[in-house]
Amino acid sequence: MDLADAPDEAAFRARVRAWLAEALPQLAWPEPPGLEEKVPFWRQWQQMLCEADLAGLTWPREYGGQGLDERLRAIFGEECDLAGAPERLNIIGEDFCGPTIAHFGTDEQKARLLKPILTGEEIWCQLFSEPGAGSDLASLRTKAVKVDGGWRISGQKIWTSRAQIAAHAILLARTGGNDPGKARHKGITFFLLPMESEGVTVRPLQHMLGEAEFNEVFLDDVFVPDEYVVGEVDGGWKVTMGTLAFERVAIATGRVNTTKAVTDIVADIRGMQDAAGRPLGADPKVRQKVADLWSRALIHKTISQRVVTGAAAGAPPGPVTSIGKLYFCPLVEDIADFRLSLAPLGGQFDLSEDDGELAASRAWLRLANQGRGTAIAGGSTYIQRNIAAERILGMPRAGAAT
Repeated sequence: MDLADAPDEAAFRARVRAWLAEALPQLAWPEPPGLEEKVPFWRQWQQMLCEADLAGLTWPREYGGQGLDERLRAIFGEECDLAGAPERLNIIGEDFCGPTIAHFGTDEQKARLLKPILTGEEIWCQLFSEPGAGSDLASLRTKAVKVDGGWRISGQKIWTSRAQIAAHAILLARTGGNDPGKARHKGITFFLLPMESEGVTVRPLQHMLGEAEFNEVFLDDVFVPDEYVVGEVDGGWKVTMGTLAFERVAIATGRVNTTKAVTDIVADIRGMQDAAGRPLGADPKVRQKVADLWSRALIHKTISQRVVTGAAAGAPPGPVTSIGKLYFCPLVEDIADFRLSLAPLGGQFDLSEDDGELAASRAWLRLANQGRGTAIAGGSTYIQRNIAAERILGMPRAGAAT
């Protein structure tokens, strides 16, 4: 593993950096605060990425992508972070749903659904988790019953990001019954769901900042046609594992640029003073904490590079993605918590406001919330520990014969 840019990486980095410097001032800043209000802003950004051939970087060219590898996608993410570029509109669609359809979908599904993901016309969400089936996804209870021309689906999903603005969803439902003699994962089918379908109800869930990042989704006898089944009926677990592999690569390489986050903290500290009016950066405890976070961020970058190097070489996502996720989540939480501790938020305040120091505090609170949420998304911390224990350390499952 070489941490330095190869010649093609250096050339791509320079191209992206130059384009960002020219493109970002053309956006209609400032970025709106609310999710629904952000959509036109994000769509403008996504369209600019498409026109610059910077959307779908790792997608095959025949589906509108650029046919690049994970090394270059990681560089693109780094440069966007450094330049202060907006978050991508359709990260779930572009990183998880689109690659799944490209790999497992029919020709008709690919022709109809892939291009609008890249252009930002159609946003996607992921209907996997349920109130009783989160990390233990195979225990899901949402049921699909075969009818003429398709399926009738009923159930409840939860923790669905961006469902309130999504046009489509990837959906897991049980089609094989609950035969106790059959493995639970063998009766699950993978569906594509138009979110405007009759019987779909989205109920936003507000978190501590007053934002509705997540949602409950209720499915009441929703009809899904046969042509929206991905893979084989009762064989959706194989497709699901493909989706989760795409997701875990994205999480392990970091939804947050941790080295930049620590660098931002250092810049803030240089302008801060303690209660006695002394430079905060002179406090040995503060300096020690910064050094701790910086060293951990560099280790995270090395783990991410290992994941990216393997993916670029064509290797399937392995247990190292679990190590990356286990390392990433508490690091992001600690970075955000440390920054908030430097300027405590005293008294009661209205989190709906977005001005001055409060706006900065909201940003770090949002980062802390993201770290804690990511610890659950894509397989909880306990699931990742099991993967590392079994597949890296060779430890037996509890109760298994030794």
